Amino acid sequence: MKFNLFICIALILFGCNKQPIEDISYLNGYWEIEKVTFPSEETKTYKVNTLIDHIQLQKDSSGVREKVIPKLDGRFVSMNENEDFSIEKEGEKLFLTYTNEEDSRKEELILLTQDRFGVKNAQNKEYYYKRFEKFSLK
Repeated sequence: MKFNLFICIALILFGCNKQPIEDISYLNGYWEIEKVTFPSEETKTYKVNTLIDHIQLQKDSSGVREKVIPKLDGRFVSMNENEDFSIEKEGEKLFLTYTNEEDSRKEELILLTQDRFGVKNAQNKEYYYKRFEKFSLK
């Protein structure tokens, strides 16, 4: 009986660990990388970012991810590095699938809120982003 109770508690704790993704439109906007977690559980944290990702969703579950450089006046300069992607659901999981002439890759969307998102790639690296805040000269 105690073993069954332990299993139930463990399932509840670990099953509730992931936050459900409620609104995919939260992906729209400017994002800067916050940290990368490696399969070895080592983490690399980024304090300053010179490149920002601009994500723009379309109505058909596709989108574009563009690399931009933020300027002090609040504008952005495009690096002309765009990646088209589609959002695909497999079971209960959502994936960003990138396909171009040279490559095809898939990232699992593991976190999405108004202020943060995270993806996991095929190498089990987890990339976490926070919403970019424009520079303030005040």
